[in-house]
Amino acid sequence: MIGNAIAWGQTGYSIIEEGELNRQTWALDVHHYLVARPNGQNLPGRFTLEEAKRKIEALEAAGD
Repeated sequence: MIGNAIAWGQTGYSIIEEGELNRQTWALDVHHYLVARPNGQNLPGRFTLEEAKRKIEALEAAGD
C-alpha cells in the first residue's frame, strides 16, 4: 500500500512511503520508501528514508 509522499530536493523529486495497513491501529506500517522523479516515474529500488534522501541529493548534484 502506498502512503504519504514527501517532497525532497529542489527539482521536484518525491519520496513515497510503501508498507501495509496495520489492522489494529489503522496506521500504515512503512516497510520502505520509493523515489519518484519530477515526471512521476519511480526509480528502481526500495530505500530507507535516509537512502532515499541521499539518492535524490546525488541525482540533483549530478544534474539528473
